[in-house]
Amino acid sequence: MNNLKTTQLHSIHVESGAKMVPFAGWEMPIQYSSIIQECNAVRNKAGIFDVSHMGRFEIFGKDASLALDKILSVDPNTIKNFQAKYNLICNKEGGIIDDCIVYKINETKFLLIPNAANADTVLKWIQDNTQKLNFKINIITSETSMIALQGPHATNILNMTIPNLSEIKRFRFLEHDFNSSKMLITRTGYTGEDGYEIIVDNNLSEELWKSFRKNGADEIGLGARDVLRLEASLPLHGNEITENTNPFAAKLGMFVKLDRENYLINSKLTSLKSTDQEKVLVGFEIQGRNIARSHNSVLDSENNIIGEVTSGSFSPTLNNSIGLAYVKNSFTDLNSEVKINIRSKNITAKIIKTPFYKRS
Repeated sequence: MNNLKTTQLHSIHVESGAKMVPFAGWEMPIQYSSIIQECNAVRNKAGIFDVSHMGRFEIFGKDASLALDKILSVDPNTIKNFQAKYNLICNKEGGIIDDCIVYKINETKFLLIPNAANADTVLKWIQDNTQKLNFKINIITSETSMIALQGPHATNILNMTIPNLSEIKRFRFLEHDFNSSKMLITRTGYTGEDGYEIIVDNNLSEELWKSFRKNGADEIGLGARDVLRLEASLPLHGNEITENTNPFAAKLGMFVKLDRENYLINSKLTSLKSTDQEKVLVGFEIQGRNIARSHNSVLDSENNIIGEVTSGSFSPTLNNSIGLAYVKNSFTDLNSEVKINIRSKNITAKIIKTPFYKRS
């Protein structure tokens, strides 16, 4: 694992016995105990994830809002101060370069969180398409840590660890002084559960992690995180969304705000929105022990290929096998049956409503 980057919390993961694996150029914990046990911990109480590998770009200056208006699928001018918004960054053909969260601190300062594997691509895309604008990008990925605290007990654990916090509503955030340093606490996540993501200076990250753990949060690896996000039908770049898939095929049109004069690909996405998509993203379930995997073929009743699986897993929460796939538009009816080729066997699957899991 030479030349892999490590987070500030790396030594804690090793001490906890985590299985470490390469991920997007980083050495990250894939699991501490078992993936099923870790999924159950997040669904039933709370878990903490090290997500410090994700990018963190401060975007600030006179034209910061204009720059993001050109790049993001959402209008930064309609985002309130201390509000977060999920968005897509698309190329000129409408393909998805990345999905991100943008945080508006004030009218001239934002924080953008790209995925680890796409951070450099996102940075270059912004720079290449905003060259004449007056703003700066400060990359704070290496000097800060990012911890996700997720699950039904997350709020209690957060308040035990950091007393006297004001209430934070969903997709809102606040800045907080913690041991003479600023931290940013957001009510966001990637698990389908209530929870928070906290960005803190590196010198405080170990203390915060240990405090969350002491107050009842289990340590959770990226393996469980992937299963949890699939149960919640949240897309993963490289699987459900790529530079060759557009927001409307991926059923992410609700995160695209069109009719914007400054948006670079307003015309292209307007055209794609009005066009029937050849294939669209659907959810499916399989009864029994078979598990579909990315790139498995989806077949019709006559064994013609009609699509491809993007993600699949056993769901500990639902106790069955679930997955997402792109299929031809004529095969998307709920409760209709298709076949999935798994290890050279055609296994029956049923198209079902997503998200598979939604917290009560």
